[in-house]
Amino acid sequence: MSLTYIDTSVIISYIDEADPSHDRGVRIVNSISGKRGVSKLTLVELTSVYSRAGLENPIELAIYSIRRIRAEMLSVDFNELVEVAVKYAPILKLKTLDLLHLIACFKTGCKAFATLDNDIIKKASVVNKTLGIEIITAP
Repeated sequence: MSLTYIDTSVIISYIDEADPSHDRGVRIVNSISGKRGVSKLTLVELTSVYSRAGLENPIELAIYSIRRIRAEMLSVDFNELVEVAVKYAPILKLKTLDLLHLIACFKTGCKAFATLDNDIIKKASVVNKTLGIEIITAP
């Protein structure tokens, strides 16, 4: 069964019904038939987003969000993640957090990366050619 890494952008849009991309987030999550995964980087990013928004219990809300999309926490060695990210940074030319998520996807054996991030979507071809990862999004 295939494993799809779920980007933070999809999780936030899926959870937040007021998000302008909520419908797209729901379509993406519902279209994934295989297993879904995230990394602890996702947990940190969600906690940070919820904290900045002034929401109570941001850690618990982040954990709830990951469970709500039925994703499993994938194990990744962050020292190795950084080493590999440095290698691919000149090729992929993405923002640091986007690059780290894609490399986490790659290192955990995911075959697809679900995102609403336009910077990543624009690089779908080079990501697929370089890492063998399919970028999944919704119009």
